[in-house]
Amino acid sequence: MKKMFKLLTLVLSVMMIATCAVNAGQYDDVFANLSFSEFALYEQGTLDAVQMRAFAVDPNGKYYYGGLLNGGTPTVYQFDAATGDEVCTYQFDPSEDPGAYIKALAADDRGYVYMGVANAANNGAVYFAICSEDGLEEIKWVKIEIEGKVGVNGACVREVNGNYYLYFITNYESDRLYCYDVTDVNNPKIFDAFGSDGFTTGGGYLDLTSGFGMQDANNIAIDEMGYIYICATTGVGSKGDTIFKVSADGTGIVAQASVSECFGVTILGQGYLATCTYEGADSKVHILNQQDLTPVTVVGYDNANNFTQLGMIGNRLYMADQGPDAVLVSSEINFPAPVEPEVPAEDAGTDTAPEAPVTADAGLAAASILLAAAAAVALKARKH
Repeated sequence: MKKMFKLLTLVLSVMMIATCAVNAGQYDDVFANLSFSEFALYEQGTLDAVQMRAFAVDPNGKYYYGGLLNGGTPTVYQFDAATGDEVCTYQFDPSEDPGAYIKALAADDRGYVYMGVANAANNGAVYFAICSEDGLEEIKWVKIEIEGKVGVNGACVREVNGNYYLYFITNYESDRLYCYDVTDVNNPKIFDAFGSDGFTTGGGYLDLTSGFGMQDANNIAIDEMGYIYICATTGVGSKGDTIFKVSADGTGIVAQASVSECFGVTILGQGYLATCTYEGADSKVHILNQQDLTPVTVVGYDNANNFTQLGMIGNRLYMADQGPDAVLVSSEINFPAPVEPEVPAEDAGTDTAPEAPVTADAGLAAASILLAAAAAVALKARKH
């Protein structure tokens, strides 16, 4: 029995070390001097509308997009990412639903832009429109009938093996995360395989309230492994209080973290993500570890209003600041190039591969082996 306890102690120690290695960000120092400055200011009267609530960046880095809530026909603006100048606009046909407004934006690397549209009454239906990047020409729009009070918030597009999927949030009385297959932009269709986990009342979407305890979810982001990051309120914050990491198939929550008034979220790469907060002059950007959502650093801005959404263009973060409307840009975020393990001189030219460095995954693997050994010892002890 003493041997078993010693082995179990060793296993736990290895697992704790491995867990610490997983949680510790490899490149935390990259964000030590992160700051933001004003890139473009859109004073009232500069644009036809005000209050830039929706925001998205072009994955190819040429443009960013702003959707404004008030001041006339629902409009999305395409801006030159190099200058901040207006390039062109898209207006949702007011005859389809007078007074509708656009609150969600996403763009993919094929040159398509996706727009979530809510009607003026926030009742009975939401829409999404698909436009070409070139001139923001409308290709397709879809009406989704939903009973009761309903609005639309964040959107994101994910590519998997050449297929493209549009995710977007509805809110108020229908807190849902929808998934549409938009591989053929002329024929978008709900992706029934998503949400087949018991947390839905129908294929193709997640019920975020009954399944996850979320209310009025805001923006979303999806990483390279398919994990979905959602800013939402659980009833504490006005706009948000928690960021959730949900499995790619929607079967459950992988991690969650409290972030006061979290509203926007984006993937930074190299194991990090950023979330911005909608809290007036106290609005901030939080950098988190992507794996477990542990905090890395918090960055403020002296002239903040309300941060709504952000995205990476090159090695900088671009972010919408609502009212007066501005787009902010970060200092450079430069991750060091991966260091290749050195091959010992005596091994050079041989077929023997150098030893792999010990990583967090390796630590977890070692812990698993030791745990199996502990189980074997425990079983043997019981037999005797």
